Amino acid sequence: MSNLPIAELAALAAAVCWTFTAILAAPGVHHFGAVAFNRYRVVFAGTVLIVITSIMGLWSSVPNNAMLALIGSSLVGIVIGDTALMQALKRIGPRRNSVLFATSAPMAAGMGFIWLDETLSTNLLIGCGLILLGVVNAVWWGRRTEGQHRLEKVSGHLGWGILIGLTAAFGQAAGAVLAKPVLLAGADPIAASAIRVGFAAVVLLLVRALPFAWARANAAPTSAFVWRTMSSATLGLVLGMTLLVYALGRGEVGIVMTLSAITPVIILPVVWFITGQRPSRGAWLGAALVVVGSSVIFLNS
Repeated sequence: MSNLPIAELAALAAAVCWTFTAILAAPGVHHFGAVAFNRYRVVFAGTVLIVITSIMGLWSSVPNNAMLALIGSSLVGIVIGDTALMQALKRIGPRRNSVLFATSAPMAAGMGFIWLDETLSTNLLIGCGLILLGVVNAVWWGRRTEGQHRLEKVSGHLGWGILIGLTAAFGQAAGAVLAKPVLLAGADPIAASAIRVGFAAVVLLLVRALPFAWARANAAPTSAFVWRTMSSATLGLVLGMTLLVYALGRGEVGIVMTLSAITPVIILPVVWFITGQRPSRGAWLGAALVVVGSSVIFLNS
């Protein structure tokens, strides 16, 4: 194995992308609605990925017998998972949503152990545990009750937001596990992402035809929201998702998903900058635990 933990670095880079995706997407899900906003971003990202894959001639890297796995990964990971992620973002805000999404790490580790025969050493399990503990601490002790900014407010019942957020995490974990064998077979990460996101775009466009209010946009697009949608799609689906797929093809599912799930810690200083509300000491303690946990994983890579 290379001395440079490329897969782990890619997973961390994906977490950074998703941090800014959450901030950019928050106003959009309120303006358009979660389903419509996710449809716009998935269609844009799918188009970009298909163009890139075609220009680079990467389609041939995907085995014909891998299509079913990628379609399944697309359905649970993007159509269901990403739509649930946007709905949870609308209900509970980016910071709370990110900590719920971090539970995709232990979910993926469990699925990888059951279905992919993956194993984790004691030190790696300790590193993953420290990261998850840090993630929970960063958000739980990072909350403030006074003068809540709009990014921190809960819309509707908190319990529903938690349930939807956990659904998003499960979708992400299951989608990662389904895509893993395809990547091990030699599929290019960009081509695999193009198929996953492109198929999800087709499904979400078909959903638009359903005679339900939730399938349609709540408001017309404006230039500001179009920019936010394209930026969110580029960071979250084009860059973030491709980095995650790349990492999955070269690292253990549990490790990759754990490192990609540290968004709740990265998002703390970003939310502080935007809201002007400094996270508590406990939140920074959580961040320190994440750094230590990441170091343990890197030392074993």
